[in-house]
Amino acid sequence: MAEKFFSRLSYSFGNEDWRSEQEALKIKTGDRVLSITASGDRPLHLLLDDCEEIVSIDANPIQNHLLNLKCVAMQHLSYKEYIEFLGAVPARKQRLHTFQKLLPHFEEKSRHYWINKKKMIEKGVLYQGVVEKKCQSIVAPLLRILRGKKVDKLFEFSDLKEQQEFVKKAWDKVYWRKLFDLSLNSALARLLLRCIVSDPGLYNHLNGATRVGSYLYRRMHNSLMHNLAKESLLFSLIFKGKVAPEAFPPYLTQEGVSIIKKRTHRLKVKNIDVVTFLETSPANSFDCFSLSDVASYLSPKNFAKMMQEVLRVAKPQARFSIRQFLSNHQLPENLVSSFARDGELEDRLEKKDRCFVYRYMAGTISK
Repeated sequence: MAEKFFSRLSYSFGNEDWRSEQEALKIKTGDRVLSITASGDRPLHLLLDDCEEIVSIDANPIQNHLLNLKCVAMQHLSYKEYIEFLGAVPARKQRLHTFQKLLPHFEEKSRHYWINKKKMIEKGVLYQGVVEKKCQSIVAPLLRILRGKKVDKLFEFSDLKEQQEFVKKAWDKVYWRKLFDLSLNSALARLLLRCIVSDPGLYNHLNGATRVGSYLYRRMHNSLMHNLAKESLLFSLIFKGKVAPEAFPPYLTQEGVSIIKKRTHRLKVKNIDVVTFLETSPANSFDCFSLSDVASYLSPKNFAKMMQEVLRVAKPQARFSIRQFLSNHQLPENLVSSFARDGELEDRLEKKDRCFVYRYMAGTISK
């Protein structure tokens, strides 16, 4: 599983809420920021703030190839051509024809990779990651069978109070909660979820008291009390298999693209795992750390090693934002005094984040 995870396109459409990083990191002019690439969406969204540089790293070079493709398309296509080429909306022109025009602008290794993945390009790369394809082929169809017309109704609301009433009266049923809990705590469900998410560490670092089904249901229900389903990228992916314009993140909106495309030259991309990168980086060299969701495939020992290195390379009063999915790693005791976690901020992010599955560590670093 681990070998496959680092040699295939696992994520093509980020499932994170960009607003959370923006609130937690408060990026300022002149800041150097470390980010995990994943789908490429998060480093692009970090460019919404006027930083000096984003260093985007990933142990899987294919995820970095995806980021290069998104940057090239953003730079050299009109907004409409760009979202059509990526697959956010239906394409009026053949995507392969557009791809040929873009080829001279790719980094060399990314060019070679995408030349051999023309079927992905032709279909629209946004939905060609393992997670996105499984959402379209398994998760969304299954949930539609289980919830029927209630799924359509859930996505009709533009008023949060009306959605809350619907969730309380028609969505939050005992059988649905029980089914959610029982199915996601079975051995078969664990195998299915591991295959869908494609994360080699999934379930490996769970707190023994955590029942995955109950935990995810509570987080989903809480999110529906604070956010419109139609504006949530994650809800769209898991219940409909694709994302409607109402839930487009900034790098797919005209306003967001107009800001980000002027700053893509500030991205510095590296193929390397996070621990090795930190160990080889100079001390006091970063102002912000966006580390999501590396904890899922780090053992507690390596998570502690990562945090020790974060402390070393952080500038005084650097900010950090760390998401965790099913893992629940804690800071080592010897580092607790150096990482000033903001509990109020963490609670607020977990309540308001439109991608409801994550726990947060966020705050500042004292040196």
